[in-house]
Amino acid sequence: MVSTAKGLISVFWVAAGLLSILAPLAYRSLKVRDFRAMQARYNWQEQAREYEEEQEQNNQEAGENNNYSYQNQWEQMRESGLYDLNDCKWYQLNCYSYYYSNGEDGEPEPRAGWYPNWYSGWSLTEEEREQRMEEGRTPGSLVFVYLWQMLVFSGILGYGVVVLNQKRPLSGLVVALGVFANMSFLSMWWLADGSIATESDYVQKVGFYGQFSVLMFMTNAWYVLFGVVFLAVFACVARRDTLREEKKAAGEQEEGAEEASRYQAPAAVEEPGWTTIN
Repeated sequence: MVSTAKGLISVFWVAAGLLSILAPLAYRSLKVRDFRAMQARYNWQEQAREYEEEQEQNNQEAGENNNYSYQNQWEQMRESGLYDLNDCKWYQLNCYSYYYSNGEDGEPEPRAGWYPNWYSGWSLTEEEREQRMEEGRTPGSLVFVYLWQMLVFSGILGYGVVVLNQKRPLSGLVVALGVFANMSFLSMWWLADGSIATESDYVQKVGFYGQFSVLMFMTNAWYVLFGVVFLAVFACVARRDTLREEKKAAGEQEEGAEEASRYQAPAAVEEPGWTTIN
């Protein structure tokens, strides 16, 4: 009976784990397909393009010319090269680079970045961020985190199958599942804090569900739900095993007490010819 219950939990464990990975993917695919169909039906892209063209025509004499001259000047300064006044090295963790242009003016370049040198490999300029959103590209950092979470979750699934099939203690699996569910819950918060857009041209272009961060949010929600459900299941299993052990121990004590009460020591018999001397 116990082995049958463990086997059912193991099957349910694997099925629910696969569902946690595949369900958000399938749901997002359906929503993206519906959005593209609606977009093609109402031709939102054409309307957005016409609106942008009208705005460009209205601001051509003032805004565009100023923006063009500023960008032209900026490109000339960028082409002239930059000079780090602090001369930060990669091993100087607390050094902040401050850039000057190598041109004739030698003016500071605040747009070149103001962050420690150790963070340079993780930085992303605002222009690069806006360009990615305009092109509808998914940031590589989000893809990496999504795949890494899936890899860790798959490892927990495999470990759970081994524990359940070999009837090992559940303590290690409970700790791993609890930590992963907690981290997934925290990931939902930082995704909602800035990675998911609700009002922008990017959302109008790809749709809400077209954002990769939305897929990550839904997947993390499934991870949290998976963790909560199986932590409750494992708690019930642990409680059942504890009650079974207590009942077994109580039964053994009762049997021992009954055997002790039935046991009687043989009476002492005096042998003939012998006299007891007090």
